[in-house]
Amino acid sequence: MQAFNPVHVVGGFTIDAIIRADGTWSTGQLGGNALWASAGMAALVGGRPIAHAVVGADYPDGALEEIAQRGVDVSAVQHIVTQRNARVTFEYREDGSRTQPAPQPAVALLPEPVQPEFADTTRDPALSLASLPDADTISAAAADRGGRWHLGLLPGIRFRELLTALRTAGATYVQADCPARFELRRDGDAVLREHLSDLDVFLPSSSDTDVFAAGIPHRDLVRRFHDDGAPVVILKRGESGAYVSDARTGEAWNVPALPMDEHLDATGAGDVFCGTFAHSYTTGASLLDAAIQATVAAGCALHVDNPLALARPGDEQWHDWTIRITEGVTPL
Repeated sequence: MQAFNPVHVVGGFTIDAIIRADGTWSTGQLGGNALWASAGMAALVGGRPIAHAVVGADYPDGALEEIAQRGVDVSAVQHIVTQRNARVTFEYREDGSRTQPAPQPAVALLPEPVQPEFADTTRDPALSLASLPDADTISAAAADRGGRWHLGLLPGIRFRELLTALRTAGATYVQADCPARFELRRDGDAVLREHLSDLDVFLPSSSDTDVFAAGIPHRDLVRRFHDDGAPVVILKRGESGAYVSDARTGEAWNVPALPMDEHLDATGAGDVFCGTFAHSYTTGASLLDAAIQATVAAGCALHVDNPLALARPGDEQWHDWTIRITEGVTPL
């Protein structure tokens, strides 16, 4: 595949609050799918991401400068001082799974001064849309810069708008995570049937598909996404690894995850997978090799709770992990 530079990453720059399985908590953390994907791409595989996001008046002072120092181009991030920033909350369970937003009974157990930090905004449709770049902004960027694009998890209407805008503007490569899973559960998956054929690669997570397509075996889901038009599907399956399937060639593989001795913080791991995959695949790696590199990167994300703490391990460790995953790949 021809290389284009850089990768544009579209999604959220959020402020996160987390309740851990042991009852401890953290607030005010930088997060969001666009930040995790961009930071992972820059730190782990040397990519040159341009982040497209919207931040509000309460986004921490100096944060954008710190993000830029980590190799992420933030020139396309809009700072709108007339709105608050998007906020996301999670509660983790002992098995590593999580609930988002953090349930109110769990929040009520926290000290009263902390509780306002757990005001999740993801169920506010107006703020959710205002916290993301719109079609006009993305059209202008794509028309000016062309290139390759990754769309993080987005509300269905914005997914439609941005994908249409990118294809109309002549974007060369477009991949996307799943549209908002709760919308798909409520409204059905018409948006997928309508637009999967417009993507080069579709990269949903099983944590999303298990919400709107509960009970359907993952291999059957991959075939369904192909039937709906997706030429390449990568179903990220957490600790179970990833299914990688190319309808154009008929090839498909099960790529294992790195084995972990304990349940670690999975926040951002899927986004890091997407960002590093986009860079690797569009700079010449084969589909399988790019998925393997993305799997190694996602494993690195499990060891940090802040996207700005992502760091590539030594070359020997990276190589050892790559070999371990490669040796575990099996055909589907």
